[in-house]
Amino acid sequence: MEPAKKILLGLFLLILVLVQSPAQAFNSNSFNGTADFYAGYTPPPGLHLVDYTYYLDIKKVENKGQGIIDGKGSLSGWALRPVYVFDKQILGGNPLVHAVIPVYTVEANVQTILGPGSGHDGGLGDIYVGTAIGWHGSTWHQIAGLQIITPTGHFDPNKAINVGSKEWIIEPVYLVSGLFANGFELSAFFHFSYHTKNGDYVEAGGLKGYQTAPALHVDYTIGQAITQNFRVGIAGWYWQGLSDDKIGGNSRNDTKDQEFSAGPALRYQSGRFGIMGKYVIPVTAENRVEAKQLWVDLVYSF
Repeated sequence: MEPAKKILLGLFLLILVLVQSPAQAFNSNSFNGTADFYAGYTPPPGLHLVDYTYYLDIKKVENKGQGIIDGKGSLSGWALRPVYVFDKQILGGNPLVHAVIPVYTVEANVQTILGPGSGHDGGLGDIYVGTAIGWHGSTWHQIAGLQIITPTGHFDPNKAINVGSKEWIIEPVYLVSGLFANGFELSAFFHFSYHTKNGDYVEAGGLKGYQTAPALHVDYTIGQAITQNFRVGIAGWYWQGLSDDKIGGNSRNDTKDQEFSAGPALRYQSGRFGIMGKYVIPVTAENRVEAKQLWVDLVYSF
């Protein structure tokens, strides 16, 4: 077996061992922010590693249906994303497998209708695993696949804040990038997120079980090449919950969520190494965690 394939196999065996413990951090651990420039462009066959470092300055926490009306806090995180692209094609495209392994700390002071509360947690978050196929065109490049977010992060129903969500999230995904001859770029990463029930959740009134509603969300980037190696642009995301969440098996009013965020982004590529950065702020949000987010991503291709 080739060394790159041995490394990837080892990572997935590690994931299978870790998928045992429960998970939550604000209802859904389906994160926006993991894609920006070249989102739909499949890299060359081989092993690629993405190193995400991110910081969230939380300005407001809201879920009116749960009685959460305000809050402040922070989240600091790091994640490793191995991606392996196969050289043999399927359906005219290159298949790939990937994972996202996050570690982070989060703390917040929350204001509820019953009074103030606070909490913090840290450690391994909910791990992503996925597979997809990527196609290249003269201008438009596409990736379609499926990713699953596993409940590997810590969840304690007696704590106000958890790094895990104690739910499985199933996400069909579609990524597309338009790379034009004049250096202009349009990229997007579309998700449909289906959440299973967190059976360990217990509300103050005694109701058990929380199921986050399905959601459609997209990461987007509008960019322009300044030089052959340097790009600048605007990046962000849009999240739309499709219905109210369920608590104790019943829909809870005022839990449907929505968010639109935007901010400046840049990318520098030199040979096998790339670095990306973005600073994204919420423009509108409802029943979401509103945070100013700083992301720095390092990419290395073997």
